[in-house]
Amino acid sequence: MWRALLFFMSLSGCIRDQVLVTRDAWTGHQSVTVQEREIFRDGDAILVARPTIIVKDGRAGYAVLTNLRRRDANGPRIDKVTSLGHDMRYLRHDRLRTHCIDGCQAAEIGAIHLSEATFRAAARTGLPLRVWGQRGRYEGIVPAEAFARVLAQTATAP
Repeated sequence: MWRALLFFMSLSGCIRDQVLVTRDAWTGHQSVTVQEREIFRDGDAILVARPTIIVKDGRAGYAVLTNLRRRDANGPRIDKVTSLGHDMRYLRHDRLRTHCIDGCQAAEIGAIHLSEATFRAAARTGLPLRVWGQRGRYEGIVPAEAFARVLAQTATAP
């Protein structure tokens, strides 16, 4: 029994460290990302993030995809995102109900668009974020290793 438990625990580490590469045959986009990383949690909210590179026709776009969920009745509303005192370019993609196990959590899904230089710097230092919202403020760091894994995969991707 202990062997099985250790085996499954080791697999969960592999899944978290896995780089996900997908191709959209319709649009021609290739997406390179990692599993979401939880960067903030309190009694009301959870913020997860994942660095992502989208490639098409030899051009790349760099971003951090975000998912902010609230456990109470009020859905999150992100007003702005900053890093080290600088405003970041944030684009909301959707507001929806997610993670429906015993009731659903209200979520805001979006992307923080980055330059290639900022993405590469974050692979060395991580990316500290402050998310300013109508119903709260959230602070966390997207880990450097997540950015580094995505960059390493794009160097070997076809």
